[in-house]
Amino acid sequence: MSSERDAVYYPQPPPPPLLPLLMNNIPQLSNPCAVIPLTGNCTLVSLVAYQCIQTPEEELLAVRNRLWDMEGTQESPAILCYRHIKPVLQDGPKCGLVALSMASSCTSQPLSVEHLFQEAHRRGFTNHGEMFSVDDMATLARDMFHQSCRQVEILSGGLGQDRSYVLNQLMQGSILLIPYDADANHAPCCRQGHKAHWAVVSGVVSSALPEQMPHLVARQGKSRHLALWPYDELQRSNENLMELDPGRAVDGRTYVLPPGGVAAGLQGRAILLHELGLDQPVPQTL
Repeated sequence: MSSERDAVYYPQPPPPPLLPLLMNNIPQLSNPCAVIPLTGNCTLVSLVAYQCIQTPEEELLAVRNRLWDMEGTQESPAILCYRHIKPVLQDGPKCGLVALSMASSCTSQPLSVEHLFQEAHRRGFTNHGEMFSVDDMATLARDMFHQSCRQVEILSGGLGQDRSYVLNQLMQGSILLIPYDADANHAPCCRQGHKAHWAVVSGVVSSALPEQMPHLVARQGKSRHLALWPYDELQRSNENLMELDPGRAVDGRTYVLPPGGVAAGLQGRAILLHELGLDQPVPQTL
């Protein structure tokens, strides 16, 4: 049992320094859309300098280090895999199309949000940029990526369908498109679908705490920065998408909703893009 005497003679070690250190153990990205298999032994990146980060490697390590700081463990969380995706900021209710545009940055022919909007509008999938149907998103992705994606797979059971399968596919380079409820900081929450939003997931970080589930590396259109969300929190948020925001229902706009509404179109559903922009399959590493 610890005592006040222990605290005097055996003080806690100081926290890691905030100044940037050398990044000796992380590979350089000769191909910005390559899959990066990494270990958790990467050196630290300054959290203070996060806003000035220039490289994908520094950005990735910064979000890993935020988790490390929160968990307070001696062992760092392990970065299992990551595909760099370029950020795209959202203008208007086009979060799904922004997520699809961000995913397209992994191909040799990235697609603009405006191009995707025009195509989705022509097909009757959207009026203002909203995408309340996973089926419509998957159809749009299949047609837009028909030369650069091996398969567009709908996960009818969402992240709860088969966790090992989803993680393995991410480890092999697949990209996940997923609707969820966004909190004020755009992290997953549960508001019955009133804040329905889309994100693109392209990496996995394993917690240093054995009881914790993996974290998913994601981007969404309200920020340029990477996000790191617990797998189970994103799963719960995805599974609670039940109804249209009452404010939207009376805002004077007409939105395209599938038969059965938001619940039928989004609840507990997601999309995996297999081998998007990859010339060859990535070996399974999980």
